[in-house]
Amino acid sequence: MKILGDRHKKKIAFFILVSILAVCLLTFFKVLLSYFSTDKVSQVTLAKQYIAIAENIAAGLNRDTYAKVLAEKKDDGNSDSIKSYLEEYRKRIDALYVYTLLLDETDVAKTMVAASPPGIDGAFMLVPCTVPPEQVNQAKRGEVYYTNVIRDPSHGVYFSVGVPLYDSSGELMGAIGIDIDASDIESIGREAIDSNRIIFALDILFVLVLLTLIFVLRKWYRTRLKLDLRESEMTYISEMGKIMSSIKTSRHDLLNHLQVLNGLLRMRKYDRANEYLNQLSVESRTLDLSVRVKNPVLMVLLQSKWELANAKNIELQIETDPDEFDRVSSMDLVKLFANLLDNAIEAVESYEGEHPRRIRVVCRNGGSKYVFTVENPATLSPQAQKLLFRQGYTTKPNENEARGHGMTIIRNTVDNYRGEIRFRYEEEKVEIQITI
Repeated sequence: MKILGDRHKKKIAFFILVSILAVCLLTFFKVLLSYFSTDKVSQVTLAKQYIAIAENIAAGLNRDTYAKVLAEKKDDGNSDSIKSYLEEYRKRIDALYVYTLLLDETDVAKTMVAASPPGIDGAFMLVPCTVPPEQVNQAKRGEVYYTNVIRDPSHGVYFSVGVPLYDSSGELMGAIGIDIDASDIESIGREAIDSNRIIFALDILFVLVLLTLIFVLRKWYRTRLKLDLRESEMTYISEMGKIMSSIKTSRHDLLNHLQVLNGLLRMRKYDRANEYLNQLSVESRTLDLSVRVKNPVLMVLLQSKWELANAKNIELQIETDPDEFDRVSSMDLVKLFANLLDNAIEAVESYEGEHPRRIRVVCRNGGSKYVFTVENPATLSPQAQKLLFRQGYTTKPNENEARGHGMTIIRNTVDNYRGEIRFRYEEEKVEIQITI
């Protein structure tokens, strides 16, 4: 038993460990996804803002001056004029670079005029830029674009947006590009991770509480199952004890009957002996249920209840199909019939009406369902009819006795088989029919 207990504890520990690891892994991926999604959302939001600014820059750019820059391709007064215009916007929006792009037949765009941050000097004209080919092709098609975050050893972490630039006749002249510092976006992602640490801890706490709840519920269910099993076993043992007592009593009675017969035969009173034997035959025929009841446990139980009813001067009629009713466990059969017949015997015992003191038990096999019926006379008030299956309710005058759970046990047992209980009370007769 100790080995089984240790194995059970190891299984529980393994289950808890795997569950915690699984939740930690899922939470980690959730935090990671939150980081990337926050990063992406921030980038897209900024990109849309800067695309709108780039469109304003393109709208205000002097096309004639820029056309001269494209034609001459050298730093002069025209390029300085365009650079001053771009520098004004760069300072206003605090961008890294604001520039114009030359688009040719290649996938590499070249810078024409650029406004750069303070301290960065140099010639930018016709210098290849870092805009990826995919976005360059978008610009060639006259589409706006924005890149992913670019990490460059010279320029740091940034991303670019761009809009097409058209001349007065609608011909594509190039593109207006803006490079934006992306370090703020990464800091937003880190802040998302920091804020998710609390969520991560709460998720772990939630899992621990959930596992504890599952463990407690499982333990409660196992305890409840053990109690139900013990209750069934106690009922079965009690009924077996009654039938053993009945057998001992019958054996003692049989010895007495044999002695009486022996005495009558010795005295040669054969008529009296024959009459006595006929009476014994009637009693034994009434008591013999083994031929009609194929289920041995049910037979023992009904035999016991027959003895109990007979002792209280109550007739117990049993009608059963030749079936073992083995789709219902023996323990559950004991639960059902022990409580049904105990209630019926008690009801008939206290009954003072005109109906015969008779209990009728019917067991039928309906194919896919079993139908068990118990019918007996009784006097029930409207309240008793309404509350009959409520836990703890009893029709007995002494409510302090350990009674009132029989019908609840019946209802729970039937529910376990997804069956149904039909209760009918008419003209001082109770009929309880169970279909399972």
